[in-house]
This record gives sequence, C-alpha cells and structure tokens, in this order.
Amino acid sequence: MFIKVLYGDNEEAIFNPQCRTLLLLEHIKERVGYQSDIDIDLSDENGFIVHLLRSPPLQFASEFLESRRTFILVRVSKHEDGSESVEPMLKNLRADRPNAFARLTSYDSYGAPQAEVTEKRVGRQRSKKSGKRGK
Repeated sequence: MFIKVLYGDNEEAIFNPQCRTLLLLEHIKERVGYQSDIDIDLSDENGFIVHLLRSPPLQFASEFLESRRTFILVRVSKHEDGSESVEPMLKNLRADRPNAFARLTSYDSYGAPQAEVTEKRVGRQRSKKSGKRGK
C-alpha cells in the first residue's frame, strides 16, 4: 500500500499510509525538507483537502487515503483571527492542474466545503471493508 505526494518543483515522493496520521504528516515534512513547526495536509488531484491535520492523531492515515492515489501537499496557515487557509506546495499547479489550483486557492478557510468530501470518502472506504456498498 502506498500513496504518491507531489510537492515543490514537480517533485514526488512515495509514502506508506499504514501508520498514524501524526506520524505520516511528520514523515512527509521530514522527507520533503520542511520544518517541523509548519502545518501541512494533503489534497487530492482535484483540490479537495483530505484533512489529515484535523483527524485524530492516532487514527491510521489509510482510513482517509486510498492506496495508489496521488495527492498534493498543502501548507495550512493559522491567522490571528482564528481562521485557517491553505497554500498548495506544488509549483506549476496552476498550469498543470488548473481545477485543483482554482479550488485550493478559492477557499477562505481550511474548513467547511472540504469536510463533506472527506466524510463521503471515508464512508466509501468503510463500506468496502464491510462488504456493503456505499453511496
């Protein structure tokens, strides 16, 4: 089981999501050379944020990340007013994936619209494990 993370100047790295979300995020930061005090998360190739940063730190990342999928690294910034925003950490995203760029840069906050997508994705994966069809 693996995922591919795109970042920087069209760089990519492969990670094993069969670990706690906290460990995966720390390993990604270490591997791509980011400081440990920077908050990061992932989005899918369409610009939908996965919200690993908001998930319980001891929950397995594989519950949120589908194996063999490609994700885009994003930086999460916290503002003085308590709001959060995301910044794609992949150069040339606007040219290579214009829809993902538009979605990631159009949100005022790191929040609401993306959470619904994550819940649907997790629900679909749980259904696969239980053998029942999800929506």
